[in-house]
Amino acid sequence: MHRIGVDVGALWTKVVLMDDAKLAGSAARRSTMNPGPQVKEMIAELTKGLNFQPSEKNCAATGVGRKNIQGTHQLTDIMAFSKGAKAIHPASRIVIDMGGQGVRLIELEPDGSMTNFITNDKCSTGTGCFLDIMAAALGVDPAMMGITSMTAKEPAIINTACTVFAESEVVTLVAKKRPKDEIIAGLNDMVAKRVAAMVGRVTTRGDVFLAGGVAMNIGVVKAIERELKKTLIVPPNPNMVGALGAAVSLGGSGAVGKGGAGKGGGP
Repeated sequence: MHRIGVDVGALWTKVVLMDDAKLAGSAARRSTMNPGPQVKEMIAELTKGLNFQPSEKNCAATGVGRKNIQGTHQLTDIMAFSKGAKAIHPASRIVIDMGGQGVRLIELEPDGSMTNFITNDKCSTGTGCFLDIMAAALGVDPAMMGITSMTAKEPAIINTACTVFAESEVVTLVAKKRPKDEIIAGLNDMVAKRVAAMVGRVTTRGDVFLAGGVAMNIGVVKAIERELKKTLIVPPNPNMVGALGAAVSLGGSGAVGKGGAGKGGGP
């Protein structure tokens, strides 16, 4: 049975095609103000050669723009990421979704049922939007932020988590000739401290699964691991976890196995 999962995020729209428990294809494009036609085109490309007609039985949508995708089963981001994380790594107990406009922490029981969640959607710190703004202030490609930070000798100290003031600090550090890799490493450390504080508010223990586009930033991942003193579970393409979870919500067989987040461009 073929199933489609759609995640219309604030910055990127992701679509995955599943054939039972096997990931058959995926795609990602920058989100638009009118996601319906874009998603329709993406689905058509992924299902080319298949006798596939999207409906609520075989197509599910999540994300901030999900209500614009008509004729699909719909579910919240929290449910989608819970299901996606559980499908990829069944032992997940804490799921951290670091997306374009919010950071969410989800607590799971061993059977995959959700018991609690915390959101950081009133503050942009740690989101894709925040890091995009910082990258622009530094004149750096956002996709290179993680790799660039890994060469830093000493991370800069970023004193504020507010986007406006953090940007001002970054500009000041650049003017003082502070190396960009050290500034980026400082930003990653600041983001990691905010995420670690969220984890500190929960009582669940066990495997921590990191998802969302920001999880593609190796600098942020390593910084969070240092703060938590714990190795994180990060799938090959963490940006696809929500779309995968949407597809999984339609039913089918078992976990998708390692690498199940698939291949896709963009955060």
